[in-house]
Order: sequence, then C-alpha cells, then structure tokens
Amino acid sequence: MNVSRRHLTILSAAGAMGFVTPLSHAEDIFSGRPMRAGFGLGVKFAQGQPIKDMAALEDLGVSWVRDTVRWAVMEPKAGGHQAFPAAFQRRLDYYRSHDIGVVFYLAYANHEAYPATARHPLAPVDPEAFGRYAGHIARLLKASGVRHVIEVWNEPHNFTLRKMVGGHWNGKPPSPWVAHYVDMVRQAVKAVKKVDARTRVITCEDVWVNHYRFLEAGLPPELDGFGLHPYTHHDAPGPERTSVHPRSEWAQPFQIVDADRSFASAAQRLRAHGRSKLGHVPQLWVTEWGWRIGSPTPDGPLDETRQAALLPRAFITAEAAGIEALLWFSLQDSVDGPYGLLGRKGVRRPAYSAYRTLARELGDHALSARLTSPSRRTEGVQAFLFKNGSGSKIAVWSADNRDRALIQPKTWSVVRAVDTWGEPVVPRRGADGITYPIGAAPVYLELDGTAPIRWSDHIVQ
Repeated sequence: MNVSRRHLTILSAAGAMGFVTPLSHAEDIFSGRPMRAGFGLGVKFAQGQPIKDMAALEDLGVSWVRDTVRWAVMEPKAGGHQAFPAAFQRRLDYYRSHDIGVVFYLAYANHEAYPATARHPLAPVDPEAFGRYAGHIARLLKASGVRHVIEVWNEPHNFTLRKMVGGHWNGKPPSPWVAHYVDMVRQAVKAVKKVDARTRVITCEDVWVNHYRFLEAGLPPELDGFGLHPYTHHDAPGPERTSVHPRSEWAQPFQIVDADRSFASAAQRLRAHGRSKLGHVPQLWVTEWGWRIGSPTPDGPLDETRQAALLPRAFITAEAAGIEALLWFSLQDSVDGPYGLLGRKGVRRPAYSAYRTLARELGDHALSARLTSPSRRTEGVQAFLFKNGSGSKIAVWSADNRDRALIQPKTWSVVRAVDTWGEPVVPRRGADGITYPIGAAPVYLELDGTAPIRWSDHIVQ
C-alpha cells in the first residue's frame, strides 16, 4: 500500500520515542487503490466446509482468502516434506484462476514428525523444524503462481504454543512462550526469504499488546508486518472502537490506543512502535475480524441484522486506517459457531448480502476523504467519500447505532441510494427537504460527478 509522506513523517517521529506516548489524531490513509484490493475472507474448506461454496468467493468479489494445510500433513515424518494435498491444490488452482490471493497460516505443533520427549519436551514446536516447514510452504506457493502471504501461526497465546511453553495470555513477563514464538518467527522469516525475498511474512495475534511484546522480544527486521484479530469487547458499539482502553492494566507499560479507543489510533500506534523496532513501517493485515451471533453488545445480544450492519463499517474503517486487507471471519460457521456469512447448511445470512453489496457499490472505488470530523471517529455519524474516475459515492452510518436522518444538501445531486443489503433507499420529501434514514447499517449514496460535495454537521438530525 502507498502510505502518504505525511503519515510516514508522523510514524518516524513517534517511533523515535521508543514506547509511544501521546500522538496526534490518527491520520486517514488514502492509498488510491480500489477498495476491493482489501476485501478478504476466512474460508473453512480445511474444516469441513463443502467445496461447492467456493463459487461464493467470486459472487462476493473477494480478493484474499485465509487458508492452510497443517504442518503434520505437510511433514508426517521428520524431513519428509510432502506436496500439497489434492484438495488444497484444487483450491489453489481456483484462487489463481480468479486472481484471489491466499494468506497461508502455518499451523500447528507437529507431534507426528517431532514427538515430545523428556529431553526435548518442545520438539513438536521446534523453531528450526518449523522454519523448514515454512520454507517448504514458500517454495510450493511460489511454484503455484498464486499471490500469497505467509502468516506465522494463529493466535499463539490461544492455540497450543502458550500452553506448551508457559506464561501469561497477555505476554506479561515471565512468559517464555513469547520468546519461543519470536524464535519461530525468526526461523520462518529466514527460510521464506531464502526461497523468495519478495514473499511477505507476518505474525499473528488477537491480543493487541502481544504484538508489542513480540517487538520487544526481538522480531527480525526482515518481517513484513503483523496479522491482527481486533475482535471488540461487549462495550464497543462497532468496529470503530477497540476492546482496549488507553490505560488498560493488562497492557502496561504500553499505551495501545488514544483516549477515544479508536481502531485508527491503535493501528497508528502499532505502526509507530513497529517502525521504532524494525526500522521500517510494518504492514498491518487483519486476518480475522467478525461478530458472533448472540454475543453481548451495548444494545443487547447481537442479531443477524446488526452483524450485517457492522461488516461494511469494519471494511471502511480498516481501509481508512491503512490496513492491507481485512479477512472477514468467516465464510461459513463450521466449527466456530455463528460467525459465518453462511450457516452450516449453506443458508445465507444478511451479512452475505452486506458483503456482496459492499463489493458492488465500492469495490471499484477508492477511499477519497473522510467527510465527518476526525476528532469523532467512534461516535455519531461517520461519512466517507469514494471516487472512481468522475463518479462519487458516500457511505454514511451512525457509529453509536442510533437512528438519524440525513438532510440532502441542495448542492448534492443524489442519483441513487441503496442500503447495506443492496435495496433501494427511498428518501422522504418534506418541509426539511429531502432526507435519508441513517442508522447502524451504512447507506450508499451515488452522486452526480459534477456536484460539489461539502459536509456540515447541520445536515444530520
């Protein structure tokens, strides 16, 4: 992604301070790329999802998927590295033919090839053996012709590694699992870059502070970036606000977000700290993000309609924060419960329509401007302008999920309006003029390309 010179200046200045302290309001990043470049999805074909669902990727306009083959399958005996299984190779062929990139995550402990012994209890997660697995995957992916990124593990504090090595979930010392994971990252980066220096390698965690812990433990400068899983807490109305507080006790001594708890500030702060340790601005990939049906929210248990409303907001929020790609969790429920765009029986949830509408409305457009105040990123109305040549569209919603009305300015020439599910929005015409209903779910307004676009808080009731 192209990062503005001004943004790099901010990062360089902040990074020089070591532990990041107060930063200015997070800068939006306008890369000029079409939105679809960042549209990703976690697929569950390795966990039982039927292969017939593969066609949904094209229907949804997906540019990236997250997929894997476990280490023990690729190396059932020490040194006996295998070709990709036929089922995965067929998926790779589909990804390549549809120009879909794959984020391949390396997982998990290999008890078959490297069983634990009294002398070597951590043999199943031996960093050097893991590095050889990473290098083998890099060779196969390079030969496949598929765009790819290699992600080291999946939430190491949560899956296998911390339980084997020991320590706290938030990496607070003493947590030997942190150093062990960083050693595995070093070996993976070394092996992958030897195969192809251009192949990007990223870490993975769903706990924001652990990315800081990894940096402090000595991530290699050749690392390309971080894989984030920024799931929100029950007190967050939507993706604009993180689960972290500026003074979260469990994150000390690091301040991970600004006072507004905005996702944008969390992304900026992590980049700044990464820049200070790695010597370059790290890429940020959101390799999981979604909401589980029934999970608690400030407005009560999350239902399917609210899940659908949050989806486009997450993608737009991520794009404005300079995220390389957001891989929505997930395409299908499978073993993880009701997160999916599809239920286990293949029934489409409203979120499926929300994803497809987002891709059709904004996929070919580039984020051009934030229309609402950058000082209120987590509250009130959020509005963004998107451009495609002379075409303009505005996406607008309420970050606090309140119902409001948008009064169309007289200078705007709205030629079309659709809701999050792709249905036409019929404006109301009255004494106040032309108004559009605004709420938790974004509305997309298509404007005549010659119409001047000015925003005022007075146009929202």
